[in-house]
This record gives sequence, C-alpha cells and structure tokens, in this order.
Amino acid sequence: MADTADDPRCVVRGAGALAEASDHALARRSGLGDQAAFTELFARLFPGTLRFALRMLDGDEQLAEDTVQEAWIKAWRALPDFRGDSRVSTWLFSIVARQALDVRRRTRPLAVDDQMLEPLATRAVRPSDTQDPAQTALARDLWETLAAALGELPWRQRASWLLRELEGLSYEEIAQILNTTPTVVRGQLHRARKNLAIRMEQWR
Repeated sequence: MADTADDPRCVVRGAGALAEASDHALARRSGLGDQAAFTELFARLFPGTLRFALRMLDGDEQLAEDTVQEAWIKAWRALPDFRGDSRVSTWLFSIVARQALDVRRRTRPLAVDDQMLEPLATRAVRPSDTQDPAQTALARDLWETLAAALGELPWRQRASWLLRELEGLSYEEIAQILNTTPTVVRGQLHRARKNLAIRMEQWR
C-alpha cells in the first residue's frame, strides 16, 4: 500500500479542509502549533485588520503594515491561550486596536493624505478613469473632505465608526475590541456621526 503522506492528493484534501474550517477551528489548530492553519487564518483576516489599522493611522501604509504585522505576531504567541469566548476576528481587532493606539501615542499626528480613504471604495463610489474630469474632481474632493473629517475625530469615535460602518461589527463586538461597554460605543457612534455630518454638510 502506498504511503499516503507522499500522496499529493492528501495535500490537496488537507488544503481544502483548512479552507472549509471555521475561524475558531483554525485558531484552535494554530494554538497547537499548526502553521498551515495559521496561514489560512492570516489569509482570511489580515486584509480586514490592515484596513482598520490604515484608517486609524491616517493612511500611513508602512506604519499600518508594521503595526498589523506586530499585532499578528502577538496573536500567534497568544493563540494557545485563546479560549474562544468571542469571535476570532473580534479578538484580533482588539490586538490591532491596542497596537495601533500604542503607535499613535509614540508618533505625532500625521498630515491627512488624499489616499487615506482608498479602502472605502467598497462602500462608496470612487473616482475612475471612465468618469468625466468634472465628476472625477468632485469625487476626489469628497474623498479628501471625508478623510479630513475622520482624521479629526477622537480615537474612540473614529474606531467605533470604522468598526461599525465599514467592518459591520455589532455594538457588543466593538465594546470588546475597545475595552468598553455597548452603551459607551453607542454614545461614541452618535457623536462621531454628528461630527461627520457637520463636516460633510456641503455634500448633502
């Protein structure tokens, strides 16, 4: 009988099993040292954590990448102790949020960059080469105004708004990430929306 360990079909089946596994299952396997499971978990959740860090760090791509990589290193080390009391994504966003806050405390505020809101393309009409110049200029102005408005929000307001409006998390999940209560999150969201509405009044 052939050794199944050398059968490439086993590798394919193994990869397929990982792709179908839940985040919690991947986290448990990663906590036991399964690097393939961690690679799959990373592929699934890294893009969202990077988007979040990028928006929280004023569009500084290099700083956001370094921040998220450090957060994922911490996550890998902490996975053996992950008990599954929350969604894996919520737990990871918590680590990224703390890491990003530490980074902001060590650095001066950055100037608003017109690329800051590029990831928001999934939720809004973004400029394209097919638009006429007037429409492209208008869309670019909208991006810049929204970027500046978000950049001026206090940390908790900005984080609450991004996690709710762009990542679609619940009040309870956001509260876990920001180490606060759902009531506080609701208040932060109310103030964030009010502040953004004032800044975006010209676009109504």
